[in-house]
Amino acid sequence: MSCCTANAWGNLKNPDYKEKGQVEKVDDLDIYRVGSSSNGKCIIWCYDIFGFKGGRTRQMCDFLADAGYLVIMPDFYRGDMCEPTEARIGTFIKDVTNWDKLKVDWEKKIKPYAEKHGAKTYGAVGTCWGSYVVLRLAEDVGFQAGVSFHPSHSPIAGNILQENEEEILKAVKCPQMFMPAEGDHENTYPDGLGKKVMGDALEIVTFPDMKHGWSVRGDMNDPKVERDVKKAFNLALAFFRKYM
Repeated sequence: MSCCTANAWGNLKNPDYKEKGQVEKVDDLDIYRVGSSSNGKCIIWCYDIFGFKGGRTRQMCDFLADAGYLVIMPDFYRGDMCEPTEARIGTFIKDVTNWDKLKVDWEKKIKPYAEKHGAKTYGAVGTCWGSYVVLRLAEDVGFQAGVSFHPSHSPIAGNILQENEEEILKAVKCPQMFMPAEGDHENTYPDGLGKKVMGDALEIVTFPDMKHGWSVRGDMNDPKVERDVKKAFNLALAFFRKYM
């Protein structure tokens, strides 16, 4: 069982892009940090199955930082990643999606690091696997908004972890936005479980022309991909500006 759909885009390389942030280590955890915020607004980026260096991930962290946010991306996988086609994918996801361990990372390492750099309030971005972490982080009242591109929390929670997705959604304490693509789980769509549980606290914008992974791995030479990436990230910025 994978978190990605069968037709998902793969790991897009960006050899010419020069990232603007820096990587620092907190105990055993690498953290990519970029930008600053005069008003203490910090976005925690929760990446996809391709990990700390996957696709356009750091480039999009930089984009949010340019909009006036401190952006922090922890390397939850500790240097690892997993191709969705690998036989170990289910075991890998189950191992890295241990909320007890992830919560310790947040409370003992990431949050103190963020506060050291001026963070006072938080938003979160998740792509694919990262949407699960966004929802769990949103149990913390310090979070004011969460945005998930092509979210995979439904198959992760329900199929891999055997958790109750409805209870996870009920525990969320701040507004969320989902941006599902073709083939993403029905629970993330406007008539799905997310909307039924969260109601007006959840905004959903669908991207029917896109495939899973498009936001950080879709080919930007495709005019439709370029169009929807720009649309999606502008929607994300507007969402954060509204709630943070």
